[in-house]
Amino acid sequence: MTSPSPLVEVSPDVWVQTSRRYAALSTVIRGDDGACVVIDPNWDADELASIPAGMRALGLTCGLGLATHVHYDHVLWHPDLEAHTDTPTPRYASRWTVWAHENRRDEFLAPLIGDLPPELIEIAGRLIEIPGGRAPDEVPDPAAPHVLRDLPHAYALPWSGRDIVLHEHDAHAPAHVAVEVVDLGVLVCGDLGSDIELPMPDEANPDLGAYLQGLDRVAVVAARCSVLIPGHGTPANDPLARIDADRRYLDDLITRGDSDDPRVDLPDMRELHEANQARAAAMRNGK
Repeated sequence: MTSPSPLVEVSPDVWVQTSRRYAALSTVIRGDDGACVVIDPNWDADELASIPAGMRALGLTCGLGLATHVHYDHVLWHPDLEAHTDTPTPRYASRWTVWAHENRRDEFLAPLIGDLPPELIEIAGRLIEIPGGRAPDEVPDPAAPHVLRDLPHAYALPWSGRDIVLHEHDAHAPAHVAVEVVDLGVLVCGDLGSDIELPMPDEANPDLGAYLQGLDRVAVVAARCSVLIPGHGTPANDPLARIDADRRYLDDLITRGDSDDPRVDLPDMRELHEANQARAAAMRNGK
């Protein structure tokens, strides 16, 4: 097994670490006082441990955590990320994501069994609500056909270190948040905008409507940012181009049933592509 990758600075005060699993990215953003927000730390046990170790080498401490969405590889944590004070380090997520891990915890964390030691599974998904966003009963059932509805207004991450604004949508997962670091022009967009993965709707989505609406929301943010950090793959210096590529792929499926997007031929993408074709066909047929 290869050693964990180091933290690499991709923009002033912003570092990423790339996991050996699916090129998953962990993001560290330094605040004004040197404390950091750690977004979606992942994946293997040694990689999780190497994040706080790498931060210490850079003179950084963890002030809070943030999970962009509900999936198991985005709600992980390591004890060494704790601030070692009397108060646990807050680990934030959208209100629906917190509800999901309180009520369906075993379901969402089941894929980690056998991959992580029990003590790391035990602390995964221990999240608190970010003020703002939708209540759990306001988030649409992902298995229902998409009906266009208003998404919540942007809301702030409760952190004094930097001005970070969250943009909630339902592409890829219910109540997924795209993270805008306003003064740096950085967009941490979770599992959108990847150069190695096709758009991946929630498994229950019968169509592409929720994903398209989410892309539209994130595109507005991408247009004013200069760096995009996806959940998997590599960061980009043209955020809008990444989001536009996702949109073109989905538009191609809807209009002509197929796409020449090069990601279709990447490993593990064929089955997802076929599922997206079926979702697009449902939209064309009005189902």
